Amino acid sequence: MGKIVSYPISESVSLRAFTDPNFKTMKISVDMLIPISALTAAKYGILPSLVSRATLEYSDYTALSRRLSELYGAALDSSVRKMGAYQVLTLSAGGISSRYALEGEDMFGELCELLFSVLFHPLKTEDGEFVKEHFEQEKRQLLELKDAEFGDKMLYAHQCCEQLHFAKSEAGVNRYGSREDILNLELSGLSEAWEELLKKSHFEIFILGDCEPELSVFRERFQGLGSSFPMTYLKMDPPSEVQRKTEEQTLSQSKLSMAFAVDFRPEERLAFQLMSAVFGGTPSSKLFRNVREKQSLCYYCSSVFDAAGSTLYVESGVETENLVRAEEAILHELDALQQGEVTEEELDAAKLALCNAMRSVRDSLNAVENFCVSRLFDPVLEPPDELVRKIEALRKEDVVCAAKKVVLSAVFSLKGCANA
Repeated sequence: MGKIVSYPISESVSLRAFTDPNFKTMKISVDMLIPISALTAAKYGILPSLVSRATLEYSDYTALSRRLSELYGAALDSSVRKMGAYQVLTLSAGGISSRYALEGEDMFGELCELLFSVLFHPLKTEDGEFVKEHFEQEKRQLLELKDAEFGDKMLYAHQCCEQLHFAKSEAGVNRYGSREDILNLELSGLSEAWEELLKKSHFEIFILGDCEPELSVFRERFQGLGSSFPMTYLKMDPPSEVQRKTEEQTLSQSKLSMAFAVDFRPEERLAFQLMSAVFGGTPSSKLFRNVREKQSLCYYCSSVFDAAGSTLYVESGVETENLVRAEEAILHELDALQQGEVTEEELDAAKLALCNAMRSVRDSLNAVENFCVSRLFDPVLEPPDELVRKIEALRKEDVVCAAKKVVLSAVFSLKGCANA
């Protein structure tokens, strides 16, 4: 079974390789991390999909699709996410390993060159701007995505709670910026923004699957790119008061989203993950069994620990008349956890869930990549099997200690009513 090996390319570029011949495919990803800002989130957010539409070598969708077909149905993807106070822009290329190429093609080299073409030679017009038609299409798709997020009420409530929680921090900025920011985007200046990203981002490169990294190629291609800056977990001070907001919409089911500030050190991360699993992360958790099942206060009720943002979130769907009771019941279960009310059954079930998740990391290349990205802020990238050992060694006292460092920060209620 393959191991995850890290290679420093430069002060601003790191490469992580996971070589495993058990896979028949490979994937090369380039992640660009940059501090998120309301001033730049929208213009940076549109760029990954915009630059991957066409390149100088493959100047339209047809030519690029033809090239992907020639590479045995290879895939070219882009994505944008947020981690704590950072915007993460990703471009990736994936396809079959060289062993299965019918003509003996160097698939790793071919996929790298395709990805480099997107990164360093995106299609531009004679005046140095991106193609207007491409920009307008991507802008429209981003606006449609915003509309879809508004339509997903669980996601919408979470985003509103997040903004409330991080009201005094750029960490509350959406990964794509606001809908208004996207509406105000203009083609002019986006080309310069892409060059700015190449100079100011921290790069994380992932070489995954049945392939071997050619470090010299990446050192040459990324020479002089990027910027070195410290990347850390977001520090959350205990809130002086709980921020609350209620919004009414015509809904059959209300949503309750709660954010808790978490004071933790990187070495305590596993204890907080286990605490979240005991609290609301499994069917054996306190929120599921007591708030949902026994009291029937929620259609769903679960917690998730966002390490990068130093925040614990609780999401639930409730009847409107149960909004207050549900919040009180959730806080009661947290208080019980802080007082040490943890059974061996709850602890064992939470450990089993976390360990199974760690053991399944190597089952897919995407899972390996997500695992690495989620731990970019750790001083050392420990392998999943080592984390399993540490999880199994955690005690009830570690969970209770973690729970005591959780403080309610923000509550957003999306209140359903007949006529909003």
